[in-house]
Amino acid sequence: MHTPFTRAEFEERVNYAREQMIGGKMHFSKGLRGLDSLLNVRYLPNRRIDLLSIDEMARVHVNTIYQMRNINLDGGLLDEKEQ
Repeated sequence: MHTPFTRAEFEERVNYAREQMIGGKMHFSKGLRGLDSLLNVRYLPNRRIDLLSIDEMARVHVNTIYQMRNINLDGGLLDEKEQ
């Protein structure tokens, strides 16, 4: 997984995840802790992300969602027999 090297790259990922949540393209199971972590992310008065509000779970979700943005799953997932 490519991790962001700059604050701007990380903020791009957080904003992408936010857009996915607002657009209804991101779903969580009940009781999953990740949603609370993402909802606790705060913005500073200058509309930058408050990096101190990002915990490990939020960071993992944001990076994973961003990495999956170009994955095509139209054919579904294949099991070992179908490969």
